[in-house]
Amino acid sequence: MATLAPRRPAALADRWFFTSTALLMLVLVFIGFAPSYYLSGIMGPPPGLKPATTLVHVHAFLFSGWMLLFVLQTQLVAWRRTDLHRALGTIGFVMLPAMIVIATVSALYGVHRESGPPMIPPLTFLAVPLLDIPVFALLIGGALANRRTPLTHKRLMFIAMIGMMSPAIGRMPLPPPFVGPVAIFALPDLFLLALMLFDLMTLGRVHRATVWGGLLLVGSQILRVLIWETEGWLAFARWASGLVA
Repeated sequence: MATLAPRRPAALADRWFFTSTALLMLVLVFIGFAPSYYLSGIMGPPPGLKPATTLVHVHAFLFSGWMLLFVLQTQLVAWRRTDLHRALGTIGFVMLPAMIVIATVSALYGVHRESGPPMIPPLTFLAVPLLDIPVFALLIGGALANRRTPLTHKRLMFIAMIGMMSPAIGRMPLPPPFVGPVAIFALPDLFLLALMLFDLMTLGRVHRATVWGGLLLVGSQILRVLIWETEGWLAFARWASGLVA
């Protein structure tokens, strides 16, 4: 995929945007999962949430590690340590298959733990993590395949991380207007909007990776909302989650 030449030198803006948004994502993930996992021993877990199992800890270890790796990778680029960035990038090749497997099993098991956001039934919410897995895999796979094309690589990686914000932001104690699909999809998509505005400011147009990656992400979100309360989806979710009961 061809890259776009910036209209003006934008290296500083590029470093600032990706490092700051990565740090913000890290903070949001911590806040969202603090009551149910990171600080559950201090705050007390949400009512009705079952104790964490080995599977939950493995899932948390992998995805927290991925989040930290993402933040570190953006910092390494900002520090011009692309040699270390590339070396650490090989970790992504190893982690991705394990994350796909663990995320699938954890999503199904989460129905029994009732670990989803409040006010959303577990079978309904299963559409969020379960259907995010192929989207995440496609975006990360595309990013890794385009690792020698920085403009494409970093945008696909960034959009993939937006999907990881949905479970975190959906668990936050937000006021009523921001619960449900708004918290799970609309609020995380503000990152996508920020990326589009950044492209316009630095490239003069929205980069094609932002367009196609954004369409994949938003299209999958719309699909999830359309199906997650249908009888067909609920029957499938009931059957699938029964496989790990």
